[in-house]
Amino acid sequence: MEYRKISLEELDKLKNLYAYENFEEFKKLIINDISNGIKNIFVIEENKNLIGEITVTYKSDSPNETIKNIRVYLGAFRIHKAYQNKGLGQRLLKYVIEEIEKEGITEFTVGVEDDNENAKHIYEKFDFTEIIDRGEETVKGRTYQYNLLLRKSNTKKLEKLVGKFNLGSKIIKVTQIHGGLSNRMYRVETDQAEYAIKKLNKTLMQNQAEIERIVFAEKVAKIAEENGVSVVRALEFENRIIHKIDEDYYMIFNWNYGSHLQPEDVTDEICNTIGELLAKIHNLDFSKIESEKSKEMQIRTIDWNSLAKIAKEQNKYYYKDLVENIEILYEINKKTNEALEYAKNNLIISHRDLIKKNIMWNNNIPTVIDWESSGYVNPTVELIQVCWNWANGDVGKFEFEKFGIIVNSYLQNVKNYKKEDMKKLIYANLWEAIEWLEYNLKRSLCIESTYRNEEIELAEEQINYLNHEIKYAMTQIEQVADSLQI
Repeated sequence: MEYRKISLEELDKLKNLYAYENFEEFKKLIINDISNGIKNIFVIEENKNLIGEITVTYKSDSPNETIKNIRVYLGAFRIHKAYQNKGLGQRLLKYVIEEIEKEGITEFTVGVEDDNENAKHIYEKFDFTEIIDRGEETVKGRTYQYNLLLRKSNTKKLEKLVGKFNLGSKIIKVTQIHGGLSNRMYRVETDQAEYAIKKLNKTLMQNQAEIERIVFAEKVAKIAEENGVSVVRALEFENRIIHKIDEDYYMIFNWNYGSHLQPEDVTDEICNTIGELLAKIHNLDFSKIESEKSKEMQIRTIDWNSLAKIAKEQNKYYYKDLVENIEILYEINKKTNEALEYAKNNLIISHRDLIKKNIMWNNNIPTVIDWESSGYVNPTVELIQVCWNWANGDVGKFEFEKFGIIVNSYLQNVKNYKKEDMKKLIYANLWEAIEWLEYNLKRSLCIESTYRNEEIELAEEQINYLNHEIKYAMTQIEQVADSLQI
C-alpha cells in the first residue's frame, strides 16, 4: 500500500471511487483548487490502483470549517467497496492527519451524516468528538443533515505535558502564536500560569547534532541570565529542556508579557540600551561551554546560474530580475566569503540574532528571547548586524544617527575590544541575506523537496523582499563603512 498526494495528471483515477455527475467540471474546479493551495487530495494506492481518498480543504467559505494556518476540513473520505472493512480508512485518516500536522495545522473538522454510524465510529477513534456546527447539504437530489465535528491535535498532547510537569490542573486556552517551517509556538494558559510551548520539528529531532545545538544555545542563555541579562530560556524538568510526549518533542518557557518594538518606536534611548546590552553579552565568560565544533563557519559560493536556469525552465516571473542581478550576487558572495574568512580569526560566543523580534520590552527594560542561533561570531560582525537592524536598515529607512548611537554605547561598555577592518567585515552581514535568498529560491523552485502552493507563495514573497533588501544594503554599505571606522 502506498499513501501519498495525488498528482493533477492522474485525477481521472478518482472516477473509480465515486460516480460524478459531471466529472470534467469537477476536474476543472479541483485543478484550480489544488493549483491555488485551496485543496489537496490524499490517496491510498495498491499496484497502481486507487482504492481510497480524502480531500483536505485549507480555505472555505465557512469560518467553522477552516481557519488559515490553524484548521482544515477533511471531506470526500472514500474507500473502494472491495477494500472496505479492512481498516484502510483508519490508516488513510491517520496518515493524512500526521502529514497535515507537519505543516503546523492543529485543528481538523469533518462533516458526519446523522445516519452514518460507521463513519461516526471511525471519527470518534480519532477524537472528533466536539460538535461545533450543524449543516445541511443536497447531493444528487438527496438532502441530508450532518454535524461538523472538531478535532484539536495538540490539546491532548499539551494536556499530557502540562500534567506531567505540574504546570496546572487544566488548560484554559491554547493559541498558536507563530511558527516557521520547522517549529510551532503556542501560548498555553492553564489555571496556574501562562507558558510559551514550542513544538519542535519531529524530523529534525532525529538528528543528534540538532539536539546538541539546542542544548548548547540554552546553556548560553543560562550563563547570560546568571550574569544579569534578562532572558527567556527553556524550563528544565527532570534535568532536560526537550520533552517527548508520544512521538512529539516540546520545549517549555514562562510566558513573557513584554512587547516588540516597531521601527518607529526605536528611540535614541532604546539604541543606547541596545549598545549596552550587546556589550554586556560580549563581556560574558562562556569558556566553560566552549566547543570547537561550533566554531566551524560555512564559506561557499552559491550556484546562482543553476538557480536562474531552473527559474527559466519553470517560467518564474522573477527569472529576468534574477539574471540581471547575477553578477551582483556573485560579487556579494565573493565579498562575504572574504569577510567571513577574515572574521573567523576573532570569535566569541554570543546570541547572534539580537534583532527587534527577539527582544521583548517592559517599561524600557529589554528581555532577550529566542537564543537558538547562539554560537560563535565575530563581535564586530554582530555589532554591525545589530546596528543595521535597530537603525531600521532592514526596512529601508536606515538612520546613521541611530547606528552611531549604538556603536558608541557599545564601545563605552565593552571590554577588551579588538579593533578590526569594519569595511571588510560589514559584508559578512550580507551572507545571511544571500543564503536566505538561495533557500527561498529552492523552495519556490521545489529543489530538494516539494512544497504546497501556499509555501511557494511565501517563498516568493521573501524573494521579492530580499531582492529589495540586498539592493538597498549595497547602496548604503560603503557610506556606513567609511563613516564609522572603529
